Amino acid sequence: MRFLAVFLLAAACGGSSKSANDFPLGAVVVDWPVGTTGGTVEVRSGTIIVWQSVDGLHHTVTSSANPPEFAEIDVPAGGISAEQKFIDTGYHPYFCKIHGEGVQSGTIRVVPDGG
Repeated sequence: MRFLAVFLLAAACGGSSKSANDFPLGAVVVDWPVGTTGGTVEVRSGTIIVWQSVDGLHHTVTSSANPPEFAEIDVPAGGISAEQKFIDTGYHPYFCKIHGEGVQSGTIRVVPDGG
């Protein structure tokens, strides 16, 4: 089983195409390849997350909640998604609509900022 790989992005905003340098300092980048299932990323309320296609395939980030907790996010092949800011504490499950929940899924756990 593969788990989500997470690292803090240490670059400033810039440029017009989406790359690792286009997102705010402190944004969390979630690697999002086929075969990623069951992983949980824990972040503080107010954190910005982006998903990165590290397998060169097109993906989505689709809320598993009913009703959906956020609009479907496109993750271009080999690219990075638009920013998603998580405010509400709790668990926010998601999956790739293209490859299916059993093949590509995860959860964002948002905890209070605390400061």
